[in-house]
Amino acid sequence: MKPYHILSLATVPDEERPIAISLQGLANREEPSVYLLPRPDGPENHWVEWYRRYGYEPEETTLDNLLSLFKSSCQGCIIIDSSVPDTINVAMSLAGLMDAIVCSPSAVDKMAALGLKPLVDLRGRFNGRVEPYRWLASEYLGKFDLKVLANYNMNEQPRIASDMDYLIAHRGFCMGLSVNDADYPDEARLWDQVQTAAPDGAIMIGWHTPRDSEATHVYFASRHNVCLYCGYAWNMSFHQHIDALSEYSQPHCESATCDPNARYITITLSDGDSWHSMADVQKKFWLHPRRGEYPLGWEVAPIFAEVGPALLEYYYSTRTENDYLVCGPSGIAYNYLSGYSEWWKFLQKSADAMNATSLRTIWTINRIVRHVPGGGIEHTINSGPIVYTRKQMEEFGGIKDEKGADIVDATVIRRYMDCISDALGFFQGWERIPGADPSWTDGKIWSPAGGLVRKDIDGAIREFDEASARQPLPSFVSGHVNCYDADMDVVIETIDRLRARGYTVVRPDVFLRLAQDAFARGLKGGS
Repeated sequence: MKPYHILSLATVPDEERPIAISLQGLANREEPSVYLLPRPDGPENHWVEWYRRYGYEPEETTLDNLLSLFKSSCQGCIIIDSSVPDTINVAMSLAGLMDAIVCSPSAVDKMAALGLKPLVDLRGRFNGRVEPYRWLASEYLGKFDLKVLANYNMNEQPRIASDMDYLIAHRGFCMGLSVNDADYPDEARLWDQVQTAAPDGAIMIGWHTPRDSEATHVYFASRHNVCLYCGYAWNMSFHQHIDALSEYSQPHCESATCDPNARYITITLSDGDSWHSMADVQKKFWLHPRRGEYPLGWEVAPIFAEVGPALLEYYYSTRTENDYLVCGPSGIAYNYLSGYSEWWKFLQKSADAMNATSLRTIWTINRIVRHVPGGGIEHTINSGPIVYTRKQMEEFGGIKDEKGADIVDATVIRRYMDCISDALGFFQGWERIPGADPSWTDGKIWSPAGGLVRKDIDGAIREFDEASARQPLPSFVSGHVNCYDADMDVVIETIDRLRARGYTVVRPDVFLRLAQDAFARGLKGGS
């Protein structure tokens, strides 16, 4: 067995947690040495048990013991200014660069007792949000390789983010700034400077600030050719080192015969592209005792073949005949192809990653957005531009549900079809895309989402009914599960009620093969 150290953060005072996560990042640079448990009953415990199969055995420890064991990996400490919350992001960036531990002012004496002297003291140097980052970029930007970026929003108090260990392990650069160039131009200019300097293949973890929307955050990264991931997963510096035991493989439907009078539906759980969903066991949907009784698609992030190989293998090893793994939005990373400057590189990386992980379809999301002064967010949809407030963008239902957020772009469809030719077909949308019907290109379906499965089951069924009714039979409607407003029981009840209404609910790969057959037999038209 290969031992490693496991530390419960329940035993660590809040002011010492920056020490714990920065030390973890340093200790895990070369091998899986330190694992954190942020909560007694969290999904992190699941992976402790899973990794026993790979020969890894945990040994409980304390923070003081870890400091004693790994202080030789540390060159000193970076002291944050507790009155300027954003200095913790600056400190984490410098800690990775300088092989240092991040500490609060109250822990300086503890560091000194270990012989860890301050390398940078951030106290009393900055005011406000932007100043610390402007200084960091001015003094140190050229010393980072910028292969790993992160965005961690700070509020009134400095706080650790769950994947800061990964940032430090890879000597990454992080800030907590908006890309809202309409209302916060100083913040957006700094991110433009950093992302422009980042190399091809750079990744970004963390997430957007409250001053942005998800869409503007993703679109900005796409314009800069930065592969974006919604991070916030614990222990990523640990997961990256546990190799899979075998190749990733799942069976695919090879052919299917379409019933000309059928109404087909396929449903896929959302957000599997995010690192936190992968590490949270698909928001615990995967652990439901009735998983496998119903045909369901599950998004996964193929990048985990690199950043969490054995964690990704778990889903392949435990899937049932009714579970089908699909590539999450929108390929190798969560980006919008309409905004991705070097889109061919993105699609080639996506094709390579899918081939390596036995994935034959993608749930894509594609949006064209920009900030407008006063907090508005303009989306270009197929009927033209529409401006939403941030509140409207966060709501389910209302005007966004009526108008939609995605654009179905024929050029984007053609690029996906040409560059990922092994795919069986494609899906698009997070919530439904109002009025958008399937199209066929080279015999393969592009299926915009017609329904969003959620606690409002009646509302979801109305959406499926409307999307199906717009099509002559056979009809093909795909739907997403809102993993934040549903659970597996909601999914089961929704499928039961759809079947009772005469729908045929199938796995995503079966759905795509049925659509191919419908096209081949002239039951469905071209694009």
